[in-house]
Amino acid sequence: MKTFLFVIMFTAQLFSQWTQTQLGDAQYGYNIYSSGTEVFAATLNGVYSTTDVGNPWFNIGLQSRLVFDVITSGQYILAATEGTGPGVYRTSDHGNTWLESTGIANKSVRAFAKNSSYIFACTWGGGIFRSNDDGATWSNVGLTNEGFRSIYAAGEKIFAGGYKIYSTTDNGANWQERQLPWPSGDTWGFYFNNNILYACDMGLYTSTDYGDTWQLKYGITFDSLGSVTDSKMFRDILSYQNVLIASVAFNSIMISYDGGINWSSFNEGLMTDWTFAGLAIKEPNIWTLRDFFGNAYIRPLSNITKVENENTVSTNTFLLDQNYPNPFNPSTKISWQSPVAGWQSIKLYNALGREVDIIEEGYYDAGVHSKLFIVNSTLPSGVYFYRLQAGDYVQTKKMILVK
Repeated sequence: MKTFLFVIMFTAQLFSQWTQTQLGDAQYGYNIYSSGTEVFAATLNGVYSTTDVGNPWFNIGLQSRLVFDVITSGQYILAATEGTGPGVYRTSDHGNTWLESTGIANKSVRAFAKNSSYIFACTWGGGIFRSNDDGATWSNVGLTNEGFRSIYAAGEKIFAGGYKIYSTTDNGANWQERQLPWPSGDTWGFYFNNNILYACDMGLYTSTDYGDTWQLKYGITFDSLGSVTDSKMFRDILSYQNVLIASVAFNSIMISYDGGINWSSFNEGLMTDWTFAGLAIKEPNIWTLRDFFGNAYIRPLSNITKVENENTVSTNTFLLDQNYPNPFNPSTKISWQSPVAGWQSIKLYNALGREVDIIEEGYYDAGVHSKLFIVNSTLPSGVYFYRLQAGDYVQTKKMILVK
């Protein structure tokens, strides 16, 4: 009976967090892409594919090549490559044979996008190319001196991102240049949802006029003199049922329920300071690919709506949630809700009742709040207690640190 209950509890926890798949020896991941019944991973060691939940993945070719991106068109799988003989390679027999495309040879191809007429490919220092024959041949459509990391189709309009943003409404015959309002590093990706265009860069930017003007939405904070005090680099973004999910460098995965105004951690099952190269959805899961080590992770999409429901629960009472995960090492998430604004603190005590750390302390508005607590490395394994105090309200819960 005890074994049976453990299996149930373990299974429930497994399906309420990110779970690592069996990608193998990819070493370094660059992008993840979903098409039909398959998910593809572009890695340092070629192209991987899975039709299951990543258990297992199969290397379907180009093992000796760095592959930045993968896309499908018709019966073909296309790979954007760098290294010896860079360019675009494609296969019609699921990787048994790969043939090099013409017209784009010796170009460092970084990413693909497609609209109803063409596949587009952006390169680093070689401009933008397009193909209308499933990637067999390519022609240059300008911007030959620019370096690009991303390209995206918002309907028929194409956006290319690097140090600057360019867009075209006539399939590359003419390009319009735009600049983000804050000097950027690189634009890693775009996403279009609910008539809002998002750009992932040093910070998250939005446009409500289809890319003509941009506003900083989130991710860069300034002091009174206008100097940057903190920034977050967004690598990729997508949505599910109007909930935004983003991979953020050194912050793993973050989630927003209000269109990108506020973000919180969505990292159960992950280390909170990793960087992920990309995101994809293949129902019933959301997928992400880590850059260093190249591991792929999945999580049920139902978790997204579950967290949303938890965040919209009535806050007419104080409530301190159980930390998650628990037991933990070295970090755990603590959430609480408050019906009123005021000074609130969460302090950590050892088993003898001695205060050993202040988890959080400050003025909070009424609502739901959360804190990622990273334990002091000097604290030993054992049972600890965390206590919320807000005015006269006090609540205590137990957590277990396992090293």
